[in-house]
Amino acid sequence: SDYIVKPFGAAAIQESTRLVLEKAKGFTEIRHLRRSLKDQCEFGGMLSKTPEMHKVFETIRMVSGTNMTVLVEGETGTGKELVASAIHHQSPRREGPFVTINCAGFPETLLESELFGYERGAFTGADRATAGKIELAHRGTLFLDEIESMSITMQAKLLRVLEDQKVQRLGGSRRVHIDMRVVAASNVPPKDLVDQGRMRSDFYYRINVIPIYLVPLRQRREDIPLLVQDFLRHHPVAVGKRITGISQRDMSHLMQYSWPGNIRQLQNVLERAIVLTTGRVIEKVDLPYAVPPDRADEKMVSSDLPLLREWLNEQEKRYLLQQLESSGGKLSLAARSCGVDVKTLYRKMRLHGLDKRVFQPRASKDLLSVGKNSLDEKTPFFLGPRDS
Repeated sequence: SDYIVKPFGAAAIQESTRLVLEKAKGFTEIRHLRRSLKDQCEFGGMLSKTPEMHKVFETIRMVSGTNMTVLVEGETGTGKELVASAIHHQSPRREGPFVTINCAGFPETLLESELFGYERGAFTGADRATAGKIELAHRGTLFLDEIESMSITMQAKLLRVLEDQKVQRLGGSRRVHIDMRVVAASNVPPKDLVDQGRMRSDFYYRINVIPIYLVPLRQRREDIPLLVQDFLRHHPVAVGKRITGISQRDMSHLMQYSWPGNIRQLQNVLERAIVLTTGRVIEKVDLPYAVPPDRADEKMVSSDLPLLREWLNEQEKRYLLQQLESSGGKLSLAARSCGVDVKTLYRKMRLHGLDKRVFQPRASKDLLSVGKNSLDEKTPFFLGPRDS
């Protein structure tokens, strides 16, 4: 921190020491402020300063000490596994295993063997007995990701395990007691799956004891600078290149973008920018839509982009209104008229806040008015404008 030139006296040592202590005091205050800010914004690996996410943090704190089943709902990339991990590591089961399985990553037959395990000879290729994910989660937490992809048959089998807390391996006759906590996650509102007949109502009520909804990144844009700085501080390449931040112009582009892939997409964009940058500050980020270069009318062009998206969304909404009206609210018929499958049509209806019951023959309300009211007042999971 300092040096003293010989010959020196006590006054030189005192002065040098005083300067060092003052400098150390400043560093200590900075560390304290950073720690306080981190404590206010970070929870279980998640960063946010929005009231919506802090309500999620508080729910996690309250539910962690219990054995209640939790259902985490949110779009892809919003951090559902982080929520499940935070619940586990703040619970009395933190010393036990945290077992995860992506239900969409296996066909039904393989998913059953992955969950329940199997005995030797249970099927071709089963040359040894293997414990399933349910058994491995004994005295810990089982995280079921993308549970919306699970078949009705598998839901019935898993429901029995959740009710009895006992599991039987494929090809076996012995039922083993399991002490586990279940956290499930879904990219689609499970209540909609129940209405569509894709999820059993008893299974839904069993896993939806404590619901947690994660808002998409476009509804918490004020967190983007916080997430960017945290990512730069922890990414090994960014640390190696000593990247300290991102230009104000590019940060503005990140704040304006709709982020359909949420935090995961933001991380991918930043990772690409980190690898390609040559300086200490990131000067260019590549987003799915073209960002105009520096020029006099850049501000005007950028401000027009949201208007264009709003216009496209309004045209799509009007088109869906016409098709649903002509089909009398029959989704299969409307989907054929639109040239899409029923799942895509249903997702578009949710995006625009449309309810099929409004378009059935007994409804006599003005369609555009109903669409607006449904959008503003009745739809809790409105996603907002995004790129078509």
